[in-house]
Amino acid sequence: MAGFFALSVDAKKYQGTFLEDLFGMTFYQQHLGEDYAGLSTYNGEKINIRTHRGLFRQTFADDLTGLEGIMGIGYCGDNREPILVDSKFGSFAACFSGNIINRDELVKKLMDEGHSFAWGGSDIEIITKLLARGKGLVDGIKKMNSEIQGAYSVAILTPQGIYAFSDPSGRWPMVLGEKAGAVAVTTDPCGFANWGFNYLRDLEPGEIVLLSGDSVETKGKIANGKTQICTFVWVYTNFPTAVFKNVAVSAVRKRLGAALAKRDIQQDFIPDIVAPVPDSGRFSAIGYHQEFCRQINEKKIDRIPVYDEVIIKYPYSGRSYPRSTQTKREMEAHVKQLRSGESYAGKRVVLCDDSVRRGTQIEKNLVPKLRALGIGEIHFRISNPDSFSYCQWGKTIKKGELLAAQVPSIKKRIKLLGIDSLEYTTVHELAEAIGLPLESLCIDCDLPTQESLV
Repeated sequence: MAGFFALSVDAKKYQGTFLEDLFGMTFYQQHLGEDYAGLSTYNGEKINIRTHRGLFRQTFADDLTGLEGIMGIGYCGDNREPILVDSKFGSFAACFSGNIINRDELVKKLMDEGHSFAWGGSDIEIITKLLARGKGLVDGIKKMNSEIQGAYSVAILTPQGIYAFSDPSGRWPMVLGEKAGAVAVTTDPCGFANWGFNYLRDLEPGEIVLLSGDSVETKGKIANGKTQICTFVWVYTNFPTAVFKNVAVSAVRKRLGAALAKRDIQQDFIPDIVAPVPDSGRFSAIGYHQEFCRQINEKKIDRIPVYDEVIIKYPYSGRSYPRSTQTKREMEAHVKQLRSGESYAGKRVVLCDDSVRRGTQIEKNLVPKLRALGIGEIHFRISNPDSFSYCQWGKTIKKGELLAAQVPSIKKRIKLLGIDSLEYTTVHELAEAIGLPLESLCIDCDLPTQESLV
């Protein structure tokens, strides 16, 4: 996972403070990656760059001197980025989010051609080398795309402006924003309002834009492809305050929770308590509870569950999902999730969460903590449809890790996890909650593989 923010200002019109805006909005990408942080800026004369290992705010708070400028890109992710390269186009800095599926083949091909790699052939290194094959940067972007298999979003800082683009599928979307004298593009617009930016529009899949001064210009289009926006953007990946394609992330999560509640009501199942697995399950739990409230107001039911939080996230912990190894993910999940100090003896509790991928966090971490509270019945309600296939478009889930692929039977899964029931939304409920045509959404990880059908 990775997130980035790019900012360009017109010094004559801009009333803000460049580094404050760049710093603040890059910080709001932190939930997309925690291993490395970086900034690169252009001051009208040269491109400067600085990267750190660790969290963005902590490592850059006292290390901004010398990064003043009129254009810049900021990064939070799993690699040391941005990187600064010299090319026939001049110097440029670049950062990346996504995954190159044919990375190994491209590294070998480039090495056979005489190229060398400073960072072991990272995705961004491959991209910068392929870009240099074009007659110019826009032509280089198109040539690069013709060689890459995968999904990506990229920002490139040059003295002429900031180029931003995604692959033709648009799986990892980007959003343009503006304020007086400034324009920006980002992988997560969750902090726009706090920093005074207004939503401008979403980047189109495959669109290549150039940010210069306070203007945005479309410079070309990568070969047309089928739009396939990742549904996990709304379910989990991005922050609840973000909006993509005019669809609020928090609203989608509430609708998914409501869909699960409707199903339970139809089956005459009413828990004593509904609670989120923090923080990713919170808005689903709210939506679940609100659906019960709606139906009791309509006199369709005569009892509703209490909303409570039985697991509490320690606020200084990080996010477990982007961790690079399963051991690190399990440790972070254990550290961040604390059980309540109250007693819930004999209660029937519904836990709302975003997804079940490997299942180890539920089995080894959550269930023991919940049982220690005296909970009588534990029922999980999952916002994302059952995930049968690993995501080849991202980097967090590897082939063979998914619980559904290993244990296709829901009954056996329930027994393995040590819970009382397990329900997922369907892909059609997911598309309905997002409000976009199913064919424009990527649900590859939710579709059964041939192996899972055996």
